[in-house]
Amino acid sequence: MVKIMIDNNVCIGCGLCVHDCPMHVYELKDGRSKVANPDDCMMCLSCHEICPSNAIEHQDIYLSRRLYVDLEVCSMLRRFI
Repeated sequence: MVKIMIDNNVCIGCGLCVHDCPMHVYELKDGRSKVANPDDCMMCLSCHEICPSNAIEHQDIYLSRRLYVDLEVCSMLRRFI
């Protein structure tokens, strides 16, 4: 399980992470995003990328990992397309 931290001083409560997360990890509560289901996180980092205030951080997971995964997926897709 990855530890997800949301900086409540930075979160603007837009809800983009809630709507973008394919695993429904987040929910809006009291006008701010909260981690509701951390065990369901698949570490795709789409929430991190869509957050306009950069309020979301995944402990020990970095965007470079996301780039690597995207490159691997693209490489595999090219074999079939």
